Amino acid sequence: MDNYFDLHFHPLTKNHLGAYDEKVPGKRGAAELTKKVEMSKGFMDYTDEVILRMLESQCCLEYLEKGNVRLGIAAISALELGIASSQSFFSDLMKNNLAKPFNRRYFDVVREGEVSYLNLFLREVEQYPKLRKAGELNFLSRYNAAKKQFGRKPRLVFGIEGGHNLCTKKIGNALEYDTFEDFEGNEFFDPKTKSLKDPSEVLKKLVKAFWDAQMDVLYLTLTHLTHIPEQHLATHAFGTKLLKHPSFYPFGNGLSDLGKEVIKTAYTLEDWGIEKKKPELLIDIKHLSLKSRLDLYKLRESTRDNKEGEKDFTKIPLIATHVGVTGYSINDWKDNLNLTKSVNHVDQGIKTIKISTKPKVAGFWGNGTKTEFTYNPCTINLMDEDIIEVVNSEGIIGVGLDVRLLGDESKTASSINNSEFLSTADFVTHFPYTGVRSLGFADAEEIRSEEAWLKPTKKEMHPLSFCFNIVHILAVIGLKANPQKAPEKYICVGSDFDGFIEPLKVCGNSQQMKDLESNLLKWLPIAAKTYQKENGGAADLFNFTKKKEKLKKVVDAILYKNGEDFLKGRGYFDEADSSKKKQLTDTAHANNLS
Repeated sequence: MDNYFDLHFHPLTKNHLGAYDEKVPGKRGAAELTKKVEMSKGFMDYTDEVILRMLESQCCLEYLEKGNVRLGIAAISALELGIASSQSFFSDLMKNNLAKPFNRRYFDVVREGEVSYLNLFLREVEQYPKLRKAGELNFLSRYNAAKKQFGRKPRLVFGIEGGHNLCTKKIGNALEYDTFEDFEGNEFFDPKTKSLKDPSEVLKKLVKAFWDAQMDVLYLTLTHLTHIPEQHLATHAFGTKLLKHPSFYPFGNGLSDLGKEVIKTAYTLEDWGIEKKKPELLIDIKHLSLKSRLDLYKLRESTRDNKEGEKDFTKIPLIATHVGVTGYSINDWKDNLNLTKSVNHVDQGIKTIKISTKPKVAGFWGNGTKTEFTYNPCTINLMDEDIIEVVNSEGIIGVGLDVRLLGDESKTASSINNSEFLSTADFVTHFPYTGVRSLGFADAEEIRSEEAWLKPTKKEMHPLSFCFNIVHILAVIGLKANPQKAPEKYICVGSDFDGFIEPLKVCGNSQQMKDLESNLLKWLPIAAKTYQKENGGAADLFNFTKKKEKLKKVVDAILYKNGEDFLKGRGYFDEADSSKKKQLTDTAHANNLS
């Protein structure tokens, strides 16, 4: 293939965290921002090899160009307090003066609450126009879709990863807001923020600022990895066992009223009169807890019978940007809860329920002693109902390249990989007949022993894990959803490169998309056949296993065409269409003259 698409990646994140400019705009040049991050020898000697592999899983602009990733969504997310204040990896680096490639001042600013999350978010945003001006990338937006957008340089649309990016309060401060002076020098965003205390109002203003800069925001991920007490929008799914801070534990019981208002705002942004194209913002269900996702679907469904002139939210696509699957329906997931390993858990004053779930078998592979592959049953991954909601809304699912999401071989999997944390309220919602008091308590020694999480397994996942996740999505679409297109048309890659993932062995960064393609061609039919042998399904469920030409079309669609078609359906690529129409008109005119 000549081109690849990625629904979710972070081209500047690691470079961005490498320096903190006290003044805005920053002084860093385009040449520095396009390269991979450099790690000091001391840092590399100190750091576990799996952590190094995570840091090397990059998608810097240089890698995107070399890997032919020509189209995708650049996600931007401010560094969260929980990450900056983690009691493990990052704090150890800062204490030992081994911060490079990270900037110590940047982490101190977050820990000390000197600025707001919005302020940090805008510091990363303001680097993109600089890079476009230097000819390092193109923006693709509905605003300027009629302008030429082609060439080798990546064409980027944008995503806001985390509702915390809309918060104008000082980080970790429930009362103090950023002032005019805190935003001084930022040319991208009007710094008159004194009245912007409502995240919905910030969202309107922020999307308009992107729009005016001929940049385009496709989606908002409502939550990220931590609870943000100064602006709680939704309960997040427990998402990391690598870092330790109280904010990583889920809090609440689904969407808050404030979160619902942000969603309504995203779905009803005003028309700014530009070629009749509304800057409608999609909601990304990644990082939402299961209860939060169910609340979102209920909110959308409540608008189905709206009066004429009022918006029906169910007609707006849902997306899941960088996910794996549990392999379960919600009821099956509940039925596979391991009660004997589920306990009340209190750590640093935060009460949660630690649950353990038996993973679902995806299939087997190999001769003699066969290898069993299972899905990751943690609720940060999609249930079958989530897949159905996205597909029935004509959305798209980006399958992530993080092996921790995709599942483990059961022979070597630690039981920790099948455990996660739910807020107490969420646990009661999902398991109303299981008394919380009937569960035991994790003792202090068990909580301390979980520091073992800081040493992730060194096992490199087989590409079959990635293929099994794709196959399960195809099966759910084919058997349970109401698709308007072929099942494979709803799937793409959402790598999350530069997002501190543990990447697949066969595709460790954006330069290696060609290797991912060859592995898909090899392993997808094998995964489909063994999945069907284990889980059943209609005989014609995976027709691509029978013909190489069909398989090639499916893989091409997943790696590029589906993403392009999805953006085209949202109002992009007008120039290509209008040019084609103009050529046809000119040809017809010439024929008439002759």
